[in-house]
Amino acid sequence: MPIYAVIYLAQDATIGVFEKAIILSMIDAKTDQVVSILSAARRCYLANGISATGMKEVAAGAALARSTLYRYFPSRDDLLVATIMEEMIELNDCIRKRLVKYPHPADQVVEGLLVAIKEIPRRPLLHAVFASEQDSRARRVIWSSDAIVSFGEELMDHVIRPARDADLLQNAVRPEILIEWVYRLLLSFLTLPSNWVKSDKQLRTTLHALLVPVLLK
Repeated sequence: MPIYAVIYLAQDATIGVFEKAIILSMIDAKTDQVVSILSAARRCYLANGISATGMKEVAAGAALARSTLYRYFPSRDDLLVATIMEEMIELNDCIRKRLVKYPHPADQVVEGLLVAIKEIPRRPLLHAVFASEQDSRARRVIWSSDAIVSFGEELMDHVIRPARDADLLQNAVRPEILIEWVYRLLLSFLTLPSNWVKSDKQLRTTLHALLVPVLLK
């Protein structure tokens, strides 16, 4: 199993404690080399650009043989997805911490998306993939990755879950479709910045107008 899939499974709230313990043990067993590889990949991506970074450069940066690198990541696309997954896990943790002070579901929906919109451009690697005009091939790889799309939707699921648990979500559309819609809205704000929304206050007001009537009863 590719390591990025293992990392994603370890974040899945639907997996039982016993199964998650097995998955986490898989990660722990590979920690040193995987951490070294992912750190080297991140350095190479930021220094040389994603498109200019191959397995040869990452292996050299991690001081490992290419055969060892391929043992964990069968292709450069697998390595890219795994590296971006690490960045998204950190972003997810950031959003979770920021939402603690917002008890109302409507505020959690708006603030969760606002944090994501503001944080992704501040994180160079996520910005390169999701919000930059550079590395269009990398963007296609990431956006076509089931693991990344599922994780992005899971991130947005955390944002709207309080509303769903409180039975405040609109019931005309299935929850998973609403989650996907919110995720696509996030991507649109990142790739096509507004000509009119310039401040956090304006963005917050815009998100309230766009999100709350559509998502909540």
